[in-house]
Amino acid sequence: MGLDRTGFSPRVQQKIVHAGVTNTSYQEASRQLTALADLAVPPKPVERLVHRIGQERIDQRDAAVAAHQGLPLMEKDAVADPERPCPAVAMVSVDGGRIQVRSGAATEPEPPRTGHWRESKVAILETYHGESHAEDPDPDVPRCFLDLKRTAEIVHGLGHPLPVGLSFEEGQTEVPGPGRDLPEASSTAHGRSARPGRPERLVRSVLASRACSDDFGPMVHQAAWERNFFGARKPVLLGDGLPVNWTIHRRHFSTFAPILDFVHAPSYVFAAAFAGRTPAEGAAVYRGWIQAVWSGQTAAILPELEARSAELGAAPADCADSDPRSLVSDALRYLRNNADRMRYDAYRRDGLPIMTGAVESVIKRINQRVKGSEKFWSEPGAEAILQLRADYLSETPIVDAFWTTREAETPSGRVYRRAS
Repeated sequence: MGLDRTGFSPRVQQKIVHAGVTNTSYQEASRQLTALADLAVPPKPVERLVHRIGQERIDQRDAAVAAHQGLPLMEKDAVADPERPCPAVAMVSVDGGRIQVRSGAATEPEPPRTGHWRESKVAILETYHGESHAEDPDPDVPRCFLDLKRTAEIVHGLGHPLPVGLSFEEGQTEVPGPGRDLPEASSTAHGRSARPGRPERLVRSVLASRACSDDFGPMVHQAAWERNFFGARKPVLLGDGLPVNWTIHRRHFSTFAPILDFVHAPSYVFAAAFAGRTPAEGAAVYRGWIQAVWSGQTAAILPELEARSAELGAAPADCADSDPRSLVSDALRYLRNNADRMRYDAYRRDGLPIMTGAVESVIKRINQRVKGSEKFWSEPGAEAILQLRADYLSETPIVDAFWTTREAETPSGRVYRRAS
């Protein structure tokens, strides 16, 4: 009947793994299998099968990366494969998540820690349909970035320091000025307003691993090559300001246009604008600065930041992160380092994505499965669940192809299929 040493047929294994990966725990997966599929599978067998299938997928992934690394340079990067679809706009975005791992052999050098929290790495690869425009289709900064209370919450949520005591009265939530509301005509099917000129997302694939950045970069490169991203008319790598993102760009995606996530820019601009100023003074400065950044004119505000930094003085070594001197110097350094990746007006004219909300949303969905105060993983278990969770979040047919091939290769007897 197509049973292997697990005692389950390939079709039943597929249901068990799906439940184990998409539910919040193996216990919940066991309950769901009983309730929805009349399968009485205890949590431990679910866990063992997920680990086994996860390791099979890891082996496939690693073999594909090794084979790709052995290709000649021109085959790896520069030449589009005419036998495969070639996207018009291709985007790669890399970010990090968190997972609790019990002590053991680590996948990368890490500083000594008292807890179990470790970093996971996540990448998404998306294709888009984006129209080119003669002029910037969205020249005015969206009003959501002019809402002081909301922007302060975003900055706090990103873990960026703010001036001590900064607060806004109930009626003082918006920066004075005309701003720009999104038109009702641009509402999406989900009831949210779409940014004018925003590209339409087509297909997403996901990677997740505990591997170090030196190993994760080649994984992302191979996945992008598999989807023919190196033949895209407009390839981009979108990320926040972490140096590891731009190291991966330099090593593996140097032909891709580098774009700094716009949402991280207001964190530095907002904090620096209000550093050492009253809320009214800071609001006026912030409005001018954030509009300049949105318009791709980051270099234009650098002299103002330099003058402000000179006025406040250099931040001493023991300076608090929330000290105005530190906030201004950090913003100046961040904008200087990333100015070439902040040409947002040009990106919008080319119909390119400029925000990393997609990868952050995927990380949240991965965290729903792997992250929790009572969830601890071994290194092999963490890698297996990250691999499979990424597979099941991908919109490419990778999961169906895996199970179809695996079922066809089942050695122990004939597999009976339901007639279609």
